[in-house]
Amino acid sequence: MSHRLEEILQSQQSAITQLTNNAMHAGPIPAPSSHDQPVFKSPPPPLPQTPHIPRPETALFLQKPSTFPAQPPPIEYSNVFNGNTAQANGFQQLPSVTETLRPPSLPGLPPTPRDLYTPGQPHLESPTLSVPGPPQVVNSEHSVVQDEKLPPYDLLYALVDLYFRHINTWCPILHRRTTLDSLFGGSALEEADRVLLHAIVATTLRFSTDERLTPESRTRYHSLSKQKVLLYGIENSSVKALQALVVLALDLVGASNGPPGWNLLALITRSVVQLGLAVETTSASVSPNYPSIYTLRAMVLPEAKDFIEDESRRRLFWMVYVLDRYATIATAFEFALDEKEIDRRLPCRDDLFARNQAVETRWFKTDERSKTDERSDFALNKAENLGAFSYYVEIIGILSRIHQFLKKPVDIGALADVEQWQKEYRALDSLINSWKFSLPSDFGNSARLFNPTSNSKMVNCGWIMLHATYHTTVIRLHSSAAYPTTRSPIFTPSYSASQRCLTAVEEIASLCNYVKANAMLPKLGPPFAFSLWVAARLLLVHGSTMEHQVNSSIHLFVDTLREMGSFWNVAERYAALLQRVLDEYRESESGPLGVNGERETPSTVRILADMRRCAYDLDWLISRQPKQQSSAARLPSATPAARTPAPNELEYLDVFDFFNMPRLPAQTEGPATNGPVSGGDSVAAEAGAIANEFNITNFMVDVNSDWFMKNPT
Repeated sequence: MSHRLEEILQSQQSAITQLTNNAMHAGPIPAPSSHDQPVFKSPPPPLPQTPHIPRPETALFLQKPSTFPAQPPPIEYSNVFNGNTAQANGFQQLPSVTETLRPPSLPGLPPTPRDLYTPGQPHLESPTLSVPGPPQVVNSEHSVVQDEKLPPYDLLYALVDLYFRHINTWCPILHRRTTLDSLFGGSALEEADRVLLHAIVATTLRFSTDERLTPESRTRYHSLSKQKVLLYGIENSSVKALQALVVLALDLVGASNGPPGWNLLALITRSVVQLGLAVETTSASVSPNYPSIYTLRAMVLPEAKDFIEDESRRRLFWMVYVLDRYATIATAFEFALDEKEIDRRLPCRDDLFARNQAVETRWFKTDERSKTDERSDFALNKAENLGAFSYYVEIIGILSRIHQFLKKPVDIGALADVEQWQKEYRALDSLINSWKFSLPSDFGNSARLFNPTSNSKMVNCGWIMLHATYHTTVIRLHSSAAYPTTRSPIFTPSYSASQRCLTAVEEIASLCNYVKANAMLPKLGPPFAFSLWVAARLLLVHGSTMEHQVNSSIHLFVDTLREMGSFWNVAERYAALLQRVLDEYRESESGPLGVNGERETPSTVRILADMRRCAYDLDWLISRQPKQQSSAARLPSATPAARTPAPNELEYLDVFDFFNMPRLPAQTEGPATNGPVSGGDSVAAEAGAIANEFNITNFMVDVNSDWFMKNPT
């Protein structure tokens, strides 16, 4: 075998020598151009000195897909040495050095090593470690398009540019320059980068208007890329694999708020912990300051080579944290990412990240860690290094605490339980207010939306998401006190809490108008749609309890969600659910009059109240279904368990279940009984059921007896 290889090498050497001698007799060889690359490419220099900065506009001058040959065309060596290789389309393109040194196909010449070991063949990898192989010297264009599962090169570049213009604006986990360098640089595309490219394709196809993307090709590219990312993410554990999974998760949660996204997020949340991304490398859980028998975390990742890589890991973790919170807050589940496992600093300002300027930020403070952490730098503020994404993470943390608070059951018939609930409620309200007032004016002053002379550069997508999430947090907390589904003599609705909710809805409407007026809607994603969804449902709940009509702002939310639905299916689903409820509400307005010439308890309110009552009953039945209960112990329900809920009733659950608060203890929770109890139902009443009043039967709230406005004793 070795003798055979020696013969091949000698024949090649003689062919190259002959060609070189012929070229030297023909004329002098011109100086090498800037396009020529060495055969053995050295590793790329550190990032600040990276000379190659691809730009989106260069994609306009790339070849058509039809001009990419399956194999490189034969090269006339006389033209090569004259520096003039012409293409059929009129563009001049210098061949790579590897092509230049390749001898022509001669009769009887054995295959060359390049033919035997082509760059397209993958390198061998360990089945357990994600170790990149040696870099390969390949034309960057052909290194990408050789994968038939990816779109053509120019379209691929345009899709990556669309990602940074439409998705990275609200999910800022990728550094633009380093990402473009790794995906479209001069070296061969590594498998991890190729998988990230697949994830970007699957998530960004929705924004492309390229005529070559037919519905069939969109479906095919999306399906192939999705499967590629999922398979690679399951079999490999690395930062880039996790980045690809997170980018793909945006596509899934943007399609529906259901199991596909939940399943992927479950995998991602455990992966960030196992890779050590939930803690800083200086965390006490990694290197404690005092002797301990605590099992240290295994830091499987190598040390970051620069600040961009370190901050990219930090931002990747925080985006997983944000996605986990959004997926859970809309349900009654527990968070997949426990805050006890988090010991991270906040992400820095976007401009510092873009410039690779290393800075320190303050630590993310959880409720438990804030009381026990003794590090000297834990209380440092460093507000000058924080940006919109930093404060966005903090308000998501407060929203998480509110979710945990509302999940705890409260016995509304026991004075001690009610007082404890009200105490925690006031503490969370104080936390929201103190956090809001501590924001720098650039981030905390929402009046800049209405001031044309203000610095409009600060009002970007991150700023919009920060304020939308803040107002969503206010609604989440205060709606539990303003519109309780159950009440008792000592647990009554709060009028001031309802006014806080309505003010928050008005602020979200202002954000919505600003976003639409400044063409920012395509640059916002499912989290913004969720805030609009919460605000619209709050107006329906308010209309079912205190008002005789629904606020007209709801149409703004529905129209905006429908517009977002052209990119994100989950927004279209929100709009469809709201529209169906509004259609039924509109039909009730034109219903027949009663005997006395007036509509019953106004029907415009009753129809919404009935929907909310149906949602409450269904929620109670679903939460009790796994438990075996006797018929005597089960409280009466307007929706019997033996009957399958109708589709419209399940839609009521989607709309109103978010506001089914407070949660009652298991032995007392159930749909309220508002009428006389008779027959078998009396058994349930004697079993200790609380005689509470469902909110829909009483639309009056006593402002003077508002417990929230009274000073706690």
